[in-house]
Amino acid sequence: MTKTILVGDTHLKNALILPIIDDIIENHKVEQVIFVGDYLDTKILGQQDNAKLYAKDLIYLVDWKNKATEKGISCTFLIGNHDIFYYMGIPTSFTLTNQEAFEAIGDTLEELDLQIAFQLDDYLISHAGYNFLFDVEDWHFSRLSLENEDELIRFASAIGPMRGGQDLAGSPVWAHIEEIEIAPNPEYPKQIVGHTPQPSIDLSKNIIGIDTFAIDEEMNFYGNGDILLYDSESKEFSVIATKWKSVETFDRLKKYIGGK
Repeated sequence: MTKTILVGDTHLKNALILPIIDDIIENHKVEQVIFVGDYLDTKILGQQDNAKLYAKDLIYLVDWKNKATEKGISCTFLIGNHDIFYYMGIPTSFTLTNQEAFEAIGDTLEELDLQIAFQLDDYLISHAGYNFLFDVEDWHFSRLSLENEDELIRFASAIGPMRGGQDLAGSPVWAHIEEIEIAPNPEYPKQIVGHTPQPSIDLSKNIIGIDTFAIDEEMNFYGNGDILLYDSESKEFSVIATKWKSVETFDRLKKYIGGK
């Protein structure tokens, strides 16, 4: 594999973001796509009751994965702090309110073959990053299984103060990017993470944040939709600009989600 793109948190916007990814795959001859998690939930008010949105957007993502795989594109889906609660079957404050729909979403999520982390040459990739409190284990690089339920519960519940929790620091699905910048896992000084919204991708740091699709409750754009591209032959990263932050995207988003 020579070219890989890394995609930040999508949060129920897969039907809008993945066509952008398709164009990048074609134009840059991409052979591998890595998603860093948080496919579910959104900050837009009222959507916790919108089971139809959850179903159609997650099904869109699963269908996209299957079609991409058939074309020979290697797809890796990491788990985020939002996804892990559906995977574990544990409702929380930001998940779907309808229990039956919640369980169905959790079942569908398994079709993504989720895992905790991915190693891309010198870089460790995860949803939120590994700080000094969390070690990297072999099973983190494989498809998740409830055989590791106790550890997954620990990941779901370990939230540091920068995210409003009581733990010293957050887990690899909850850590704030500044935790990783200040005190990364000493064995992995170079990491790529999502979870903490970024206005754009900054390649000047050892910890690269790629959560560039974030929007707030009033549908204001925070990130510009940058996509990270890695060339394994040259071992260099580059940033692909997109037209995500635009009036056209806003209009499509309002129609797709409903603007609640």
